[in-house]
Amino acid sequence: MSILHLRQIEAKLKSLFINLIDLDDYKGKSQAEKDSAFLTRALAAFSILFIADVSPDIAASTVTDGFQDNGIDAIYFDSREKILFLVQTKWRHDGKGSIEQGDSLKFINGVNALINAEFERFNDKIKSRGTEITDALSLANTRIVLLLAYTGQATLSNEVKRDFDDFLKDMNDPSEVVDLRVFNQGNLHGIVARGTLGAPINFDVILKDWGQVREPYSAYYGLVSATEVANWWNNHYPQLLIPNIRSFLGETEINQSIIETLLSEPERFWYFNNGITALCGRIRKKPLGGNSHETGLFECLDVSIVNGAQTVGAIANANVKSPAQVAKAAVTIRFISLESCPEDFGIRVTRTTNTQNRIDSRDFVSLDTENQERIRTELQLEGIEYVYKAGYSVRDYRTGFDFSEAIVAVACAHSELAYAVQAKYKVSLLYEDVSKAPYKALFNSSLSSIRLWKLVQIYRAIEDYLKVERGNRQGREAMLRIHGNRFIARQVFRSLLLSNLDDPTKGVQDILCLVPEKTTTAINATAKVINEKYPDSYLANLFKNLTKCNTPDSF
Repeated sequence: MSILHLRQIEAKLKSLFINLIDLDDYKGKSQAEKDSAFLTRALAAFSILFIADVSPDIAASTVTDGFQDNGIDAIYFDSREKILFLVQTKWRHDGKGSIEQGDSLKFINGVNALINAEFERFNDKIKSRGTEITDALSLANTRIVLLLAYTGQATLSNEVKRDFDDFLKDMNDPSEVVDLRVFNQGNLHGIVARGTLGAPINFDVILKDWGQVREPYSAYYGLVSATEVANWWNNHYPQLLIPNIRSFLGETEINQSIIETLLSEPERFWYFNNGITALCGRIRKKPLGGNSHETGLFECLDVSIVNGAQTVGAIANANVKSPAQVAKAAVTIRFISLESCPEDFGIRVTRTTNTQNRIDSRDFVSLDTENQERIRTELQLEGIEYVYKAGYSVRDYRTGFDFSEAIVAVACAHSELAYAVQAKYKVSLLYEDVSKAPYKALFNSSLSSIRLWKLVQIYRAIEDYLKVERGNRQGREAMLRIHGNRFIARQVFRSLLLSNLDDPTKGVQDILCLVPEKTTTAINATAKVINEKYPDSYLANLFKNLTKCNTPDSF
């Protein structure tokens, strides 16, 4: 069936991209060479079309295949989801094999060059998108998806897997920012067979402790096995989430917490999770289980998950790491039948279930009235506004600041390097528990209100100077000033004399005048060590890695 499937994939690519793929660099070449180039590039475009859910013309415009592409055949940045897709494709005319090690290493080296903004190594297609790519990589929450698509039937060889595993291990230390996805012939044909956006998703589901709502519209709810949810993801992603306002955002701070719960306390997962909402074209209970509400088998037709994408994605991620632990977990789910609903009801459910407020760690800071309210009151008497409660905003930042600025400033000014690194990695972990360190090490009775306000002013001056510096730099030099901002701020604080900050009669202007010089020194020292010790490290992760930031005699 391999050749038949290959022909069907080829036919789909031609129907989508026949007049959209740029082949200007193949003028004067044979028709066979043009056809081969078209298929390779169309496959890259098709991969973007499918995984990013974009139109054929947009997908075709992402193709970068050609001389000096360094193994990267397509690039697309999803600005809404903050995902940078990097694609390598191989059209294998015989339908056999997979990606060869030489090609995979070329791709890995190309990705390394790209994330280090070494655009001089690339062709004009990639160079022309240098600003777009640099801007994407400069965002702290950008994730990178490496996508391999090939028309061979084989899986990746052990050698190729090992190369990617090593690369991902290095890139994802300490947090997972790079993901690898592989589409072989079977996956590609499955996508084509279902249609680009997929045929309606139908499956049976077992619900425990289930219940039913009959009026005004039919719905069923209950507990579903986390393993079953992981299977939905494996079989139907991303079509399963297409109506969702947000697709899975990867291992964000919240999603990492979900994964950790699944792996460490799977039996308690239900208690900690809000659950999943799914829409169905129709849902029917099957006879199995009779009238008992303990367990029921349900037929669900045309299913889409409209709320809980992060839960579903986190369950799938955790299942890869430990299927045995995930099998112990269950999650609440409700299936809403649209069979007798008004036409716009599904859209309204999607919108309203994704726009409700949630409590985050910042809300718990208000519980520390001893320190936060003391600081607010003292500063108010000095004509300075301090806002620590979520939901309130500073009226004038010239004479005010909020907790978000304060926590970063005191973390970077603290002698403990781990706090500055944490401020870059997951700042909310600094205040997730206001009863103990690190929060108590940063906010306690010894922190005077006037000192805090001065630290914020100094931190602002450092940030302002770094912004000016970024405007005068390109590529990796600019990214150093973005991703390294909190580490550099700590180095500047260490170089300043801060002993008089508690004195209300002493101003801060003399210190602010030193910031440009001290920041320049810190930038140069940091850049020197990085170039010597970590020339290929992804800067967005380097400055979140305490071990690397704490390298003896490094900075």
